[in-house]
Amino acid sequence: METFSFRSLLELTRVISLGGAFFGFGVSLLWFFPWKSWSGKAEPRWLLTASRLLIVLAGLAFVANICAQTARYFEVMHWPAQTMYEVIPLGTTMGFLSTLVLYAVLGLSKVRGAARGFSDLFVALILLGCGFTLHYVLGLDPTGRALPPALQSYWFSTHITAYMFGYFTFFIATLAAWLHFCFKFWRGILQAKKYPVPARQLWGIGLFTLLPIPFGMHGILLGPGVFLLSGLICSVSLTFPNKLAWFDSWEKGSDRFTWLIFVVGFPFLTAGLIQGGLWAQEAWALYWGWDSKEVSALISWLFYLVYLHLRYVAGWRGEKGMAILLFGGLSVYITFQLFGYMPASQSSLHRYTDMESVPAERMLLPAKDFDEPEIP
Repeated sequence: METFSFRSLLELTRVISLGGAFFGFGVSLLWFFPWKSWSGKAEPRWLLTASRLLIVLAGLAFVANICAQTARYFEVMHWPAQTMYEVIPLGTTMGFLSTLVLYAVLGLSKVRGAARGFSDLFVALILLGCGFTLHYVLGLDPTGRALPPALQSYWFSTHITAYMFGYFTFFIATLAAWLHFCFKFWRGILQAKKYPVPARQLWGIGLFTLLPIPFGMHGILLGPGVFLLSGLICSVSLTFPNKLAWFDSWEKGSDRFTWLIFVVGFPFLTAGLIQGGLWAQEAWALYWGWDSKEVSALISWLFYLVYLHLRYVAGWRGEKGMAILLFGGLSVYITFQLFGYMPASQSSLHRYTDMESVPAERMLLPAKDFDEPEIP
């Protein structure tokens, strides 16, 4: 295997990502430890250094992923975003980039104590998700393919890259909202008398724990995986003097936390949608053809438009808004990953990743199949 091939660099990215994830889990747990009550001093300096190393590992994973994409470009001699073997690593690249951007935008480097533990847990879960995603990618068909004529456009790189950044940023938003609900659930269970959780919320959290399971490995990690991990952290925290008091500060800031993630991702999702229309006009002289993938992407975008509307018009802030972000993430995953398994996708103009399935929707029909205008 060549040292600097696409595949070897993806494996390097996977190793860095998974290694960083497990390192991050250990560091995050240490932040929840009551150092001050135990030793009379604040958290040790080495813990802060270890926490900073975690974001460095995220940066290294991003660099390795960028190098992999560059290698693939020279292997296939076009923007590497045609097959899922190429598109998903582009998405993880954008996921790493989004993590670094959000780390700065959310000011995670400035927080300390349990809040820093939460931020490290947040980064660790993103790295874990990207690592397992790349593990899945390495099992896909690595064959490079020539670009169909419709993809030979300058919109090809910008349209897909904007969507990947938007999609993976909203996956992160879903994770942030889900962590909030999971911690609230466990606090309501472990400290039921003091912090009761409404029954409908308990049922809703239980439902969302199970809902992603049919989506495969990623759904299991997001649903039951994050749910059980948050339960473990809460159980360990009960043994400390302050118990789960650290959740109070997070609960107050979670709305702003998830909102800022939305602010970063929504412009890119919108840009991807607009560029898709411009590209369609250039390729088929039609801005919108009601292609099945177009409709699916539009539904995902509408989820977040509804979130924006309800936040400012109806005052849906806090947990109401975060609930929309949860289901918006599922909508994005259906558009990005599950779309290819749907019957309507078999004839979609966007199914260029499978050369055995020829797009056959109206815009690709032979000219004779269209209604010809009468000549006066």
